[in-house]
Amino acid sequence: MTKLSKLSEDLRDHISNPNVVKAILKELNDEIAYCPILRNIERERNRNIVEDDVILFSDLGDEDRNEVYVYLGRILESVLTCLLTDSFKVKKDRTSSGDLTIEDIIWEIKGTSAENCWTGSTHATRKEDDAMNFMGVKYGMNKDVNVFDILNGSVTLINEIFIGIFDNIKLIRKGTAKDNSSRTQLYISIQDYDELKNKVAWGNLSYPDGGIYKKDGTLKKNVKYLKLEAA
Repeated sequence: MTKLSKLSEDLRDHISNPNVVKAILKELNDEIAYCPILRNIERERNRNIVEDDVILFSDLGDEDRNEVYVYLGRILESVLTCLLTDSFKVKKDRTSSGDLTIEDIIWEIKGTSAENCWTGSTHATRKEDDAMNFMGVKYGMNKDVNVFDILNGSVTLINEIFIGIFDNIKLIRKGTAKDNSSRTQLYISIQDYDELKNKVAWGNLSYPDGGIYKKDGTLKKNVKYLKLEAA
């Protein structure tokens, strides 16, 4: 077993501890209450600029929700980095190669609320087009909670989570640069299921609903990417 394979296995063992997962969820839910977008809404309600006492997270505009996800991604990176210091030598990576080093090996961290992909950036094309060591997280979100209840701590926005620890993974990039957006999507191919299904520390990788085969046993042409299941 190589150093990287052993490290990846040790990371999965560490993160698959229910107490570690519980700590990650608690940190994320505690910190999201400080998100500037959500605090702005509360401030405006306190001044009667916003008159609603109930604003569901799902009712926020796309721009506001995206800002929350960006903020959540920053929190996630810090939370995972700090929790791993209990058992590993961890340093922030200050280059464009990744987010942190664990035992001197570079890793990338990304979070998503999407069903089957993470968001990439065109300026990172070279890095994300190559095989990389990747901690992929999906937030299992309750989007029908009241924003003000998130802020006062009476409900949690994130109830479940998916955490994959994928060493040397090759993700599939989709999307191209546009004038108003540099974002692309990163997927896991259905062809990688057997190799990657056991590299999930918490949650599951699965085939899309409806399966991947037609009734005649041939592969469905429009089913290409694995689904991320939070638990």
